[in-house]
Amino acid sequence: MATLALAAPTAYNYEVTPTIGGVYPEGNLDIHSQLTYGLRFGINLDSNIVSQIELGYDRSDDVDYEKSSKETNINRYYANVVKEYKLTPETALYALVGLGHEDMSNSENGNGDSMFAQYGGGVKYWVTDNFALKAEVRHAVKFDHGDNNLFYSLGFAIPFSPKAAPVVAKAEPKPAPVAAPVAPKDSDMDGVYDDKDKCPNTPKGTVVDADGCTKIIRLHVKFDFDKSVVKPAFMPEIQKVADFMKQNPGYSVVLEGHTDSKGSDAYNQKLSDSRAKAVAKALSNLGVAAAKVTTEAYGESKPVATNDTEAGRAENRRVDALFKK
Repeated sequence: MATLALAAPTAYNYEVTPTIGGVYPEGNLDIHSQLTYGLRFGINLDSNIVSQIELGYDRSDDVDYEKSSKETNINRYYANVVKEYKLTPETALYALVGLGHEDMSNSENGNGDSMFAQYGGGVKYWVTDNFALKAEVRHAVKFDHGDNNLFYSLGFAIPFSPKAAPVVAKAEPKPAPVAAPVAPKDSDMDGVYDDKDKCPNTPKGTVVDADGCTKIIRLHVKFDFDKSVVKPAFMPEIQKVADFMKQNPGYSVVLEGHTDSKGSDAYNQKLSDSRAKAVAKALSNLGVAAAKVTTEAYGESKPVATNDTEAGRAENRRVDALFKK
């Protein structure tokens, strides 16, 4: 069984309906049944109480009186309130009630101009979104003598003037989730984060500087050509290393010996080893445990200056100190 539902508000503001039908008058009105035609104008409302305000006009031409040879034209003007009830998406029943005025061009036998009230109902079927058929029955009662007429009609409704689409409030966009702070990464675990580490992948345990590079102390212990004797003038430099080791007992030191390019590779390798061991002995004499000191020889393989000048070669005849934990 179909359930009646309140009709949803129409998508159009207005509706016009041409009609054709008939009028069946009360028997004592001394007037024949007649054809009628008309036009209705509907104002659609967004209301759950009233669906439409309807203004209408009907006309009957050359209507005969029963007891005379006279005839009359009848104009009827009226206003109704209409309420629709949906049966299906295409079909609706509706009820109406309203007031009107009947204007007769030729009064006869007590029939004349008069106000009337009316009520009725009908069915409306939407063929398309822009066209609907209507079948309707109305009962009108005149104010003068209580005379009444029964109206029946067919019409087709044409809506127009689409309503503006309802404004849909846009949902405020949710703020983007705040990403959890990413912990700084230290891939080589040297204590300097990757974004500031200028020397990535330093060996584990290597002591590094603020840039993440191996901490090297250039002792400025310079050697004469073809010599490995530590001169007294350079002992303050070696003392700095000894002091650092005593203040940081968790550290060890690697002493790297170097030469210039004069002489053979094999000879320079041995000479650089002798220079590193000479500094190691000096550290031992200053109280640094021998277990904390190792030596490595690089010969002429790691110059820090050009070997084309005497000044450059003097810079390359050196010992460097690298610290490790």
